[in-house]
Amino acid sequence: MTGVSLLAAIGTLLIWFTDRQQGLTTAWDQWTIPMLSALYFGISVLHVIKPRCMPWALPPTLIATSVYLLVALHLAMVGQSLPKLYAATSLTQLIPVFYVIAFVSWPRGGAGISGLTYAGLLAQYLFSLHAPMPAGGWSDVHQLTQKTLLASVVIHPACILALSFITHLRGQLSTSQQEAFKGKERFLAMLSHEIRTPLQAMLGSIDLLALKLHGSTETRALDRLRNSATQLDTHLRDITEFTRLEDPALRIQADTFDLTQLLQDLRDDWIERAQSKGLTLSIDIAPDEQTSLQTVTADATRVRQIVSNLISNALKYTMVGGVTVHASLSRQQRGRAMTIVVEDSGIGIAAHHLAAIFQPYVRLEDARALRVDGSGLGLAVVQRLVDRLGGRLHVDSHPDRGSRFTVELPMADNG
Repeated sequence: MTGVSLLAAIGTLLIWFTDRQQGLTTAWDQWTIPMLSALYFGISVLHVIKPRCMPWALPPTLIATSVYLLVALHLAMVGQSLPKLYAATSLTQLIPVFYVIAFVSWPRGGAGISGLTYAGLLAQYLFSLHAPMPAGGWSDVHQLTQKTLLASVVIHPACILALSFITHLRGQLSTSQQEAFKGKERFLAMLSHEIRTPLQAMLGSIDLLALKLHGSTETRALDRLRNSATQLDTHLRDITEFTRLEDPALRIQADTFDLTQLLQDLRDDWIERAQSKGLTLSIDIAPDEQTSLQTVTADATRVRQIVSNLISNALKYTMVGGVTVHASLSRQQRGRAMTIVVEDSGIGIAAHHLAAIFQPYVRLEDARALRVDGSGLGLAVVQRLVDRLGGRLHVDSHPDRGSRFTVELPMADNG
């Protein structure tokens, strides 16, 4: 939308400037076209800084454009000069483009505003038929203008009907897609429940057996059972979450939270796992960033999930050294953004594998990492979450030198 509005603003000014140089503009064009161009530019800026206001800003913009087109067409029909013919022909060719923009930018009201614009066009054509004939008869220019209007009157309804049909099909497709995702989600939820219920019973029984069995052989067997059950539970959770992220109706809930505290809580969650492997897990935040990071606006649950998955992945593939999480704020074209970096001293990733690590169910096995548990969905979930939050994900990794995952997330507009 930003690019379309900006192109409309620039194109409108260029056409106005060219026509003005050739004396093809009217008094109406002199002030309305620059105003429309400024309006389009304002829409492009608004889409960047306040996208939530777009549903209220688009209808007035489309109505103003429709009014300009109809008034300009009416003025072009008054008179029998070649510049008037040029103006009428240009406007009748421009109106179908307006129909397309209306349907794309305002699906719910596109048919209405297009229909009203066509009604104005039809009224002007009918009005021109009843205009009194001058003494010398109609000129060739007038007749050409009438033929142009007649062609528009005949063709434009087909254009509006086609766009309405396409919009309707698009809405049906979106509804069917959402229903399909809901059905898949219900199935996975039921399957997850049916498997997790006996799984929890198994884990409870394993804990009871652990209280009675104290031999090293029995303890190792129970540990294997517990690890397998826990791994199965993790796989189910990953698959369910990955499927949920495919839902186009998934909503992002923006709220204000303390990012430093969130990262500290994640460290507390994962420190035992890191220490069990002889690794360090630290949070590195510059002193001058501490205060600003205490009030960030985003979906805290999704940010936590992103960082947790990255820490989990880093710990899996790090044998010596540790994992460090950095956080800072930056300013981008679309406003403030938070940057979170998860850096490890692990085995690293070869350059030709970097494109594959974010694909679902992909695990890069490495002899140095022994056997790595996981479903291969952790980084795929991270990529989808970052995309949903409108952010960017970058990885810099080299074999034997570790990996550095950088996540840039825009600060959500909570107002």
